[in-house]
Amino acid sequence: MMHLHRALLCLLLSLFALVARSGEVVSQHFESKLLQRGYRYQVYLPDGYAQGTKRYPVLYLLHGAGGEENEWLDPIGLRQILDGMIADGQIQPMVVVMPAHFQGWWVDGARDQGESALLQELMPHAERHFRVDARREARLIAGFSAGGFGALNLALKYPQRFAAAALLSPAIYDPLPPAHSSAMTQPPFQTDGKFDRQRWQALNYTAHLAAYKRSGLIVPLFILSGDRDTYGIALQSAQLYEKLRLHQPGAVTLRIVEGEHEDPVWRLGLPAVLRFLNERLPPTPMRQTLRVMSYNIRCGSCERPDDVNHWSRRKFLVADVIQQSGADLIGLQEAELFQTRDLVALLRDFDWVGVGRDDGREQGEMNAVLVRRSAFAISAQKTLWLSPTPEQVSRGWDAMLKRTLTVLQLTSRRTGQPLNFLNTHFDHIGKVARNESARLIAKTVQGLGPDAVVILSGDFNSNANFDGYQSLTQSLQDAATVSHTPLAGGGISFNGFGTDLQPDNKIDYIFVSPAVEVQSHRIVTDLYNGLYASDHFPVLVQLRLP
Repeated sequence: MMHLHRALLCLLLSLFALVARSGEVVSQHFESKLLQRGYRYQVYLPDGYAQGTKRYPVLYLLHGAGGEENEWLDPIGLRQILDGMIADGQIQPMVVVMPAHFQGWWVDGARDQGESALLQELMPHAERHFRVDARREARLIAGFSAGGFGALNLALKYPQRFAAAALLSPAIYDPLPPAHSSAMTQPPFQTDGKFDRQRWQALNYTAHLAAYKRSGLIVPLFILSGDRDTYGIALQSAQLYEKLRLHQPGAVTLRIVEGEHEDPVWRLGLPAVLRFLNERLPPTPMRQTLRVMSYNIRCGSCERPDDVNHWSRRKFLVADVIQQSGADLIGLQEAELFQTRDLVALLRDFDWVGVGRDDGREQGEMNAVLVRRSAFAISAQKTLWLSPTPEQVSRGWDAMLKRTLTVLQLTSRRTGQPLNFLNTHFDHIGKVARNESARLIAKTVQGLGPDAVVILSGDFNSNANFDGYQSLTQSLQDAATVSHTPLAGGGISFNGFGTDLQPDNKIDYIFVSPAVEVQSHRIVTDLYNGLYASDHFPVLVQLRLP
């Protein structure tokens, strides 16, 4: 069974790592007057903490009797779990404080004032130095083993301080610890070098339970224990549950899971614990993460049927590129009607919008947009022509061909948040047309309002040195220039089916509103046994909406 536990743990952490954006862990230290020594603690800061000014909920995590401040990080893997759950939207971003008090049991015991140091020194120090919401409704506490003992005591004694608490294999022995428990030999419960029964009972949760029930305040509790816990904690947990079940119905949860008094139980149980605690926090709008692709798929009638790059063969490759990307929104360029229909049929979970540039209906290439149906609803749509008469089917300035801008208003099915998505394809000949088209789009973006969230994808048929690029970046940001992570895939987006690989020939872009966070930017250069899916490589970005 231990091998199965370890396999599940590895799978859990690898799944979180696939989606996670990394938070930061920082070490802190201050001199404790109450303990008369240095006090160390670690702090987890969620991704994005450094870029903003908001205050976050705070969770205090207490380690076991023989632990220290890194106990939750390794081997439990707290950081990876938090990163994954925050990125996946299961919990809201929070600051997590992990103090160290070796053999202290988080009480004012025979040796140390552990409880007082935590409440009067550690918490004020953390809440001064980090942007946390110090209100009761935004403060949480949890612990495992002796840390569970401490978390329960603090929640019952000071219900005015904590919104919720979680106890993982809590060492809450009533009436006495078992003979092999470290509580029998560690300093907090000793008198004259021996275990003191009366001291234990005065410091255990049972001494505070009656006053807690009289307080009129409820601290929701999550209790977790392994069924084979060597210290009999499954029974102790069940007894605590019974003592509270009628007092706070619906606000106490008990989980007895397979396992012993060990890290795997706590690590596997931690996601459920975090979800429970998160549900007791004031609701906050979740920032949605999505992937966006800009992809010139090459017109479907541009190659002869016997050409290796004919659409009848390439469509499966293009669909696979999109499928593997996990993109939620895809701006297509050079898409003919039958190509768009082919892709929607192959990809299944997508709606689409687009009109032919030649007649405003079905004739000619379109700047189609594929919208993942399960992620976004299409609220409104229109097509503008890149010309002095954008509302009419028209060719603009010195352009060789009619060119269009597809404009969508979308609504997130998850958050209800509105989003504006624009997709375009600039002319390949007309220099004036490219610059004027950029000004037209910039004006269109401004017309959406100062608070509008905008994403613009497209083939701009130019490097970033044309005047129109400057027009676009007055109100939008080139995603490649603000990505949190290094750019991937090189600097070529036009490839000519492998025959025209000029260095730094990037003519496809994604632009975003300044409030949109660009987490990654990649040019997807995958080949299929040497075959190119299109004469362009797509641009793929991962974004987080404000």
